[in-house]
Amino acid sequence: MSSLEHPGRAEAGAERAADGRRTTGLGPVAESYDQLHRIDLLALARESRGVPPASYDSLVCAVFQAAEVCLLNLVRMAARTQACVEAEDIAGASRSIQWSNGFHRLLRRLGSVMFDFRSLFGASSTAGSTSISIADSAGYAAYADALRGLEGTVKESLLLGAPDVARATIASKSIDDSLYRVLHGIRIGCHDATKWEGDLTGVPVETHSGVDELLSTEILARAVAATELNATTLHGEFVALHQIPEILCAEANDHLEVAIRHLRSSSLSEASQHLAACRTMLEPIVEAQRVMAEHLATGEYHAFRTNLGPASGTHSLAIKQHMFKDLFKHLWNDMEAWLGSLGEPSLDEAVRHIDERRHQDPAAWLRHSVVDQAFQLHFAHQEWRHEHLHMPRNCLGSGGTKSMIGIPDGPQAVYKMREAANCQSALAAVHRARRVSLANSAPDSPLAKLIADPASVDSELMRVVGEATREYFPQVQEQSYQPFRSGAAERNP
Repeated sequence: MSSLEHPGRAEAGAERAADGRRTTGLGPVAESYDQLHRIDLLALARESRGVPPASYDSLVCAVFQAAEVCLLNLVRMAARTQACVEAEDIAGASRSIQWSNGFHRLLRRLGSVMFDFRSLFGASSTAGSTSISIADSAGYAAYADALRGLEGTVKESLLLGAPDVARATIASKSIDDSLYRVLHGIRIGCHDATKWEGDLTGVPVETHSGVDELLSTEILARAVAATELNATTLHGEFVALHQIPEILCAEANDHLEVAIRHLRSSSLSEASQHLAACRTMLEPIVEAQRVMAEHLATGEYHAFRTNLGPASGTHSLAIKQHMFKDLFKHLWNDMEAWLGSLGEPSLDEAVRHIDERRHQDPAAWLRHSVVDQAFQLHFAHQEWRHEHLHMPRNCLGSGGTKSMIGIPDGPQAVYKMREAANCQSALAAVHRARRVSLANSAPDSPLAKLIADPASVDSELMRVVGEATREYFPQVQEQSYQPFRSGAAERNP
């Protein structure tokens, strides 16, 4: 396909709608990150929960709201798969099934962290006034209906309509065969559904609201529906894999802020618990990045890139400003100050004695737990940054490809942000004291040298992606950097 035929070239024909917004043949062009991901609706759903912030109940709500977004996307993917099977487009059905399995993976992770939260906050003490189950949500009901429709079509068209082909495919084909991927993907998804449903069933919570009211499922449905462009694109799934982290990160930030305040007051048991809650919530956030890395192809991203407008992940208030800037700084500054207040001659000795004497008495174990949870949280942050790099690597490439806000060489900018975070003074000092490396790779290893070599396959693929992206989007290469200021106050615990 030449650049003139590529969907991304729709920018050249972008027009102004009656309301003044720029549009392409796929639909409207987003004017901001918040508008693209409907952060306003996600915030409204969060505000409507009616549970105490940074509590066990708020964790339950965040997990279930993220699960609802997953389910609404499974509804969409089931409908697409069904339409493809009906049209005998097995390759298209295979793609949709793979995306469905990605959302099942996310639901599995949400189910596992729900167990972790119940355990962390004490299973016997979380027996609230009632319990909730994902099966009572509107998204679940919609997905059950969509799955019934898909199963009916698959049975009629593939299992009963061509039984010999289906049997031969299952018996002798592998994942290089589209029909095998469809049939295999369906059985994987069905099996996974039984697990995440079980993990999200009978969860105790202190509420007298029904599930739909507690989760604001109608508002979440609006947030998901508002993001979809032409159904031939994967724009909706791209947005969903940002909406889910936004929901979860807002909750994680509340717990991190509370943890910092408890650390300042030497309430170490509470500090450790909230740090653990924050770290646990990062797991599905990281998983969302992985799902996108594995399933969103370069060309599929290019197809709707113009419609992203000046939206950038660096504009996220919850992730970029609060999690990775404000609270990150306060946590490690306060960790260093707390360690320095323990009466040891140096930071190194304070950390060493905490680790060496952790079994000496209950107070020593609490000190160790706080340090341990802080380090685990930063490791989770590192995991997120690693997974996040797949996006610019896979979709922008090397050679100076600009981001949508005009940042020169988008992938290199993301690499530099990761390295800069690890240079934060207090973070680096505490990690040195504990003899934990902040390096993101082993630069002198044979494997690292092989991959980084300009002649390596990885380097060549990065070059090809960069050339294609710059060819398809010359107007992006011509624009200057657009600095962004959120205007939001620093989040100071």
